[in-house]
Amino acid sequence: MNEIVPFVVHLHYAKKAGKHSDLRFKIPGSRNWASFAVPKGVPLQPGIRALAIRTHNHTEKEALFTGDIPPGEYGAGRLEVFDQGLAKLSKYTSAHIAIIFQGKKVKGLYHLISIGVVDNKYKQQQYMLFKSKQEITEPFNLSDKEKKDFNQLFRKYKGIKN
Repeated sequence: MNEIVPFVVHLHYAKKAGKHSDLRFKIPGSRNWASFAVPKGVPLQPGIRALAIRTHNHTEKEALFTGDIPPGEYGAGRLEVFDQGLAKLSKYTSAHIAIIFQGKKVKGLYHLISIGVVDNKYKQQQYMLFKSKQEITEPFNLSDKEKKDFNQLFRKYKGIKN
């Protein structure tokens, strides 16, 4: 594991689900992005736990979209970037995800611990999301090309419309 991947946290002003955060990061070895709806937002301090509900995988374009999703479409409402940056997954299983975020607001070691499945037609996995007390201050070691590639990725989708 330990692959460095991009991540984004959106503020999602959804018509049906109401205001919540969407946490998304690229799944190592895949073209897909994992996506979690976090009703109370991603905790920025240790000791705060937040429910995170696994949603369907997203394409890169869907994961990095900002702007308005038209009424009648899945997730209808407004998406704004709260934070974005790089992440390193140190563990990735269906029961436990450990990930180090390096964003401007979301930074440090976070855990997503499975607490079961929502009993509905979608069978969405629920997790408890929390920031570890363990301090992570060492920056990711990236080549100049990797830095350029990640910067281009985020610029490519800034403000993209459906």
